Amino acid sequence: MSVSLVIATFNHARLLAEAIDSALSQTLDPVDVVVVDDGSTDDTPAVLGRYAARIRVLRQPNRGLAAARNAGLAATRGTYVAFLDADDVLVPTKLAEQVAVLERAPTVGWTYCDVVIETVATGARVTASERFGYRSRALDGWLFAELIHGNFIPAIAPLVRRTALDVVGGFDERLTALEDWDLWLRLALSAEARYSPAVLATYRIQPGGMSEDRSRMDQNRFRVLDKLHRDRPAALESLGSVGRRIIADTHNWLGKEAYARGDWGEARRRFTASVLTVPWQRQAPMLLGLSLVRGGARAWTSANGPR
Repeated sequence: MSVSLVIATFNHARLLAEAIDSALSQTLDPVDVVVVDDGSTDDTPAVLGRYAARIRVLRQPNRGLAAARNAGLAATRGTYVAFLDADDVLVPTKLAEQVAVLERAPTVGWTYCDVVIETVATGARVTASERFGYRSRALDGWLFAELIHGNFIPAIAPLVRRTALDVVGGFDERLTALEDWDLWLRLALSAEARYSPAVLATYRIQPGGMSEDRSRMDQNRFRVLDKLHRDRPAALESLGSVGRRIIADTHNWLGKEAYARGDWGEARRRFTASVLTVPWQRQAPMLLGLSLVRGGARAWTSANGPR
């Protein structure tokens, strides 16, 4: 049994040492700590140099968080894998407690804990269980039907069997946010999960972080759902009316995005698919009509010339 911990970092030199120290302070020994420097231009190399042989360091041109995590994942050796971002920290017993969970349940593919979510700008602290209403959720077993409504598992919370990751693959590097949710959804369709209520990490929301960019988050959320609909349609269809509503909403959002950029053909395709998925909608038929009108006007102008 061995554990690998992947730390992805980009220009977080002032915070990185605390994250690494929390990794090296784990009561579980040894832990294979792999730090991926994703093209940092600050003092990150100097910080990493202080740890010498205690960690493994990979350096690459800046390619984004998903690519950095994948690079670390490819270099891991452990039976179990966890992820830690450079501005977050673990409590000393996190990995030991989570390994114990998986060792007791050999058919379970991954486990996750509660974490403190700290908003750095205000100092506000709340647990994930409080923010995401864990008391009203199904937290163990096959989590897809629960996770599809939104991510309630911070990236630092899980410990995953390497064999489970080998089945579903790593992070989708085309995503610029919510790449962890995308991975958890795939895991949730492949392996059972086990929740532990222990608060074993602190997840920090930094000023200007990606979670504050609502447009970016929405765009990636619907890209995740669209990919899921394309690759695993039966998973969404198995949810019945809930799944159909998710599919229709995804087509609507992507249709609006296509309409805004003037891609009338894609807008018509998306709005039509939405109406076919959930026929009795208020919004989609209106937008479908607008796109058909605009598309028809363009076709008429092309055939007859401007007036």
